[in-house]
Amino acid sequence: MNIKFLSDLSVCCKKQPILINRYPKYAAFVFFTTALLISYFPFKYAFASQWGLSISVLLIIVVLVLNALKLMTSPLTILNGILIAVIIGGMLTFLSFSAPLAAGIWTPAFLVSLYLLFPFKVAWLVALFFWLILSYSTVAQLTFDIALRLSLSSCIVLMLTTIIVKIYNDAISTAEGLATTDVLTGALNRRTMLEVLHKEHERVTRYKQQCCLVMIDLDNFKTLNDTYGHASGDELLIQFVKLVHESIRQNDTLFRLGGDEFMLVLPCLNIADAYAFVARLQKLVPQVINYKSVELGMSFGVCEMQEGETLNELIHNADTALYQNKLARKANTLL
Repeated sequence: MNIKFLSDLSVCCKKQPILINRYPKYAAFVFFTTALLISYFPFKYAFASQWGLSISVLLIIVVLVLNALKLMTSPLTILNGILIAVIIGGMLTFLSFSAPLAAGIWTPAFLVSLYLLFPFKVAWLVALFFWLILSYSTVAQLTFDIALRLSLSSCIVLMLTTIIVKIYNDAISTAEGLATTDVLTGALNRRTMLEVLHKEHERVTRYKQQCCLVMIDLDNFKTLNDTYGHASGDELLIQFVKLVHESIRQNDTLFRLGGDEFMLVLPCLNIADAYAFVARLQKLVPQVINYKSVELGMSFGVCEMQEGETLNELIHNADTALYQNKLARKANTLL
């Protein structure tokens, strides 16, 4: 159960990155500044012989400083966030029984910080959990009127933070989608292709694994556009991308280079298997995608990524293989 829980958290982090890692230097500055601002309180509590409170605040300062130092060199992980939340949340809970008014004042800042330490959905649940605990302990220690004001204040901060972070995440997702995907078909774009090819080339070079590229060009597409209009052509491009996405593996990637040209990246696949797969796809395309009297065909060129090749050489080899495939298809048609 614990392993599954951590796995789910890991998947969640991939879908929604930890917000604090987007701006690590700013976050480190905030951590350092917060630690400096509250450094007065351990001394105050120590002089008043309130050693529990003094140690609690001192622990919070240590956690802030250590994680600020970590942010200067590497991103925080989900486990770092859990550790920070447990320590600071635990200290605030202890503080809520010893000095409930002080705990109530610091609770909103703590709840906001949770949205920086966790993916959005996880942050919301963790923040709600601590809000309930801290509100309960505050009500138990203070008069109902004061406790209610503190709890409502924290609740309003929690709701506003939830809305703001949700809007921010949606805006970032939209911007990243526009930067990495083709608006019409939903396939990834050329810019993203170069990034993926670079990573795959590093993996092939370092781990001696295989990776194949497939350059794709759609036959009869110009005829369809000229005969029935661009709207029909756009619809067939969308259908083609959908068909490819339904046919490829989860770690395969399709890119639209422009017009009716596409690139397919097939990691961990040798050239024989890649050729066999795309040949099956080539036969499937005209059976599934057609418009009135025009069938959409597909030519392709397959090449295997080599350790010593540059990305430009690799793309050129795939393009050459595509050209040879188109010539062979035309020759067969004439025969």
